[in-house]
Amino acid sequence: MKMLIIICPDNRREDVHKVLRQHGVQGFSEMAGIKGEGKTGKHFGTHTWPMESVMLLAVVPDDQSRSLITAMKECSTRLFPEEGMRAFVMPVEEAI
Repeated sequence: MKMLIIICPDNRREDVHKVLRQHGVQGFSEMAGIKGEGKTGKHFGTHTWPMESVMLLAVVPDDQSRSLITAMKECSTRLFPEEGMRAFVMPVEEAI
């Protein structure tokens, strides 16, 4: 199994939900109000840096993770350059 950690602009969460549904992801966890800074700038939810992000976590079978990452890459190409989106893949040794 693999865990996908997806960080995207808050206003793009529905786009990510759609990709997850299209790829048969049965469930995920979501954390809103994520703040941070990186290549696309500062996202602190303040007057100066108003954007915030959302983080989604989804555990999927190994064979499903590749196509899902490809779909996330495609989804990120539709974002404006300052929005930014990242997806990370981590091994899951066991789920209880």
